[in-house]
Amino acid sequence: MTQKKANFVPVSALDKRPPSKRDLLRGLLRQAPFVAKNFQLYFRNAWRRRFLRTKVVAPYAVTFYVTHKCNLACSYCTQKEPDVFSDELPTGETIALLKRIRKETDSIVITGGEPTLRPDIEELAEAARFECKYRSLLLITNGTLLDRKPRILRAVTGLVVSLDALAADPTNPLSKPAALPKVLENLELAKELLGSPRRITISTVIEQWNVSEVERLLDWCGEQGFVFAAQSAQMEKMPNLALLKNPQYQALVDKIIERRRSGTQPINGTPRTIETLLRFGDFQCYPTMFPRVYPNGDVFYPCEPLRKIAGNLLSDGSLKKIFARGKSIYGEIPPCQGICYLFGNVLSHYYVNDFWGLAGDFMQ
Repeated sequence: MTQKKANFVPVSALDKRPPSKRDLLRGLLRQAPFVAKNFQLYFRNAWRRRFLRTKVVAPYAVTFYVTHKCNLACSYCTQKEPDVFSDELPTGETIALLKRIRKETDSIVITGGEPTLRPDIEELAEAARFECKYRSLLLITNGTLLDRKPRILRAVTGLVVSLDALAADPTNPLSKPAALPKVLENLELAKELLGSPRRITISTVIEQWNVSEVERLLDWCGEQGFVFAAQSAQMEKMPNLALLKNPQYQALVDKIIERRRSGTQPINGTPRTIETLLRFGDFQCYPTMFPRVYPNGDVFYPCEPLRKIAGNLLSDGSLKKIFARGKSIYGEIPPCQGICYLFGNVLSHYYVNDFWGLAGDFMQ
């Protein structure tokens, strides 16, 4: 709910009492028009969990992969050569797919691969925002080609740019450090066209080699006014637990959480979701809250890492039908002990299991 990001008013430094439900309601009401959606999903999913006894919950936002192609080769990326491949649809059929998704959610995350490699990405973004009327339209990009697709920036509600270092390194032309000068140039363009740095999130993936660089990125985002977001690299769907033995990594996590708690700079997530995400705490995943749709309309059940396709939106018509079919074929969502430490997965745990606590965290 990339993270798709409400920013609640911080609790006063003079009042450290936990917020009451009345305080939470007031805070949530400041976030209209998303309040109705949050409450509707909260009560619908509570009913599903308590009475239907199922982990198949309603979608909050859909992640739509418009392409698998990418002009870089990040070591942790799984999309250039995905386990399950999907061909891109023509523009008209892709827009029809966007309309199908819109019937079940007003929030979409467009990703890849690298979305700006699609020749029609500007048309798709404009159709999603102005024809389909998505309220939240985020685009995840490596930022290298934004200057070639400027109409995207007039359509999206937010931009997520992946960046793992502030030190340029031209030795590997397919790496993000090699592309850094162009990305920084395009971030200036994005800031100008979007009108506010708060509409731009800098998303970084933490590995052993770049802990110091991520700390620099954290400070730099604060200076620039960008939202900072971080998660650890997933290797074969598993986190690198060796990071927990790295004192520099632990100090970095402490700094991120403290800055989020104190409100000194915009950081994606809440203190508890960040703690769980970066220190690999226990959580229960509800993957249908943030379903993944591939370029041809295929939908995974229960999640992309398990590589099981339950249906196609263009032929089956709805996520609800596809999830019902997936459950009948593959059974209930299995307990996975929360091994995929991605932000949406962790967020789904708190959204379903501790909605009021999550709202209170956003107000801290």
